Amino acid sequence: MAINITELLGDPYNNLIEAKVDKSPSEIVITDNGGETYYIVTPEIYENGPKQSGYEIVVSEGE
Repeated sequence: MAINITELLGDPYNNLIEAKVDKSPSEIVITDNGGETYYIVTPEIYENGPKQSGYEIVVSEGE
């Protein structure tokens, strides 16, 4: 069964600052398209799908 990445990601953010403000300390912010769209996910979700699809972490846990 293929993983549907869009179901894991949730709502997109067009602004990194807004994503940083909304995330909790235990979450990370990722992007896949050079910084045009950002998503807030847990590290577990990132490891189980988006990482393999080319998403990169732009804000780590605790930041």
